[in-house]
Amino acid sequence: MTNETMLVTGATGQVGRRLVPRLLSWREPGDDIRVLVRTADAAERFTAAGAQAVVGDLTEAADRKRALDGVAVVVNAAATFRSPTVTEAEMFAVNRDAAVALARESVHAGVRRFVHVSTNLVYGPSVGRPAREDDELRAAGVGRSSAYPRSKRECEEQLRVLNAETGLDIVTLRLPFVYGDGDPHIENALPWFTDKAAHERMAVGHHADVAQGVHRAIRAHRPGGEYTAYNIAGDGESTVFELYELVGRSTDLAAAAGRSVEDPWLGLVDIGRAYRELGFRPIYPSARAAWRDGAL
Repeated sequence: MTNETMLVTGATGQVGRRLVPRLLSWREPGDDIRVLVRTADAAERFTAAGAQAVVGDLTEAADRKRALDGVAVVVNAAATFRSPTVTEAEMFAVNRDAAVALARESVHAGVRRFVHVSTNLVYGPSVGRPAREDDELRAAGVGRSSAYPRSKRECEEQLRVLNAETGLDIVTLRLPFVYGDGDPHIENALPWFTDKAAHERMAVGHHADVAQGVHRAIRAHRPGGEYTAYNIAGDGESTVFELYELVGRSTDLAAAAGRSVEDPWLGLVDIGRAYRELGFRPIYPSARAAWRDGAL
């Protein structure tokens, strides 16, 4: 294989900042990792770590064009999440519009593979079992609270059409609740769990396994180039009670224990396809295993 340049977007985000150092350590001799970042300070940090850096904004066409110059592989890890300061329009602008524009421009730039980082929230309500990649994407709702899963779902729908129209090799990774490597995600998410049952389960995935999934998606042999999605997660789910316990926080167990779980399959995914086709094997099969190994 000839030397290649890989572009990573979202490099300063919670996923990206933990992903890029691993990709740098795993790259083949002669390969380059390039990041698109919004500030000169961020560019300096990544350059010092051994990456190329382009200062720009993913929502700007001219900046995307500069970042794509000479690139063979794109990893789109950029995303805007739910936050009191983020509008619904901003989430769609980054999560859908900029991502699809980047993929379309990747065709003209000669990119051979586009790896898109998505979320298992695109599935929406369950179908009575863990979600599989060929299930219909049913994330819905109205307003800012549902804008993140809707924007990611609509992005995937448009990427699938783009793949059919252009043949661009697109691999989508649907991530679960991501944690580990000092990420405060568990702690920050606890306010969202206050009305949930203590025994409610969710799929979780460590940053080390997210990076493994991305690396395997980049390297996978895909002769057909059809649009393909993979669920990436650990082997075991975590309960709401366990997440509180792992970060040393208490909850009102009497109240939580009395709540019911309306949809016991919501947020759970089948990772069999990633096993079979990517050779994916979770390094941290559960959040408890990561806690045991000091990797939270």
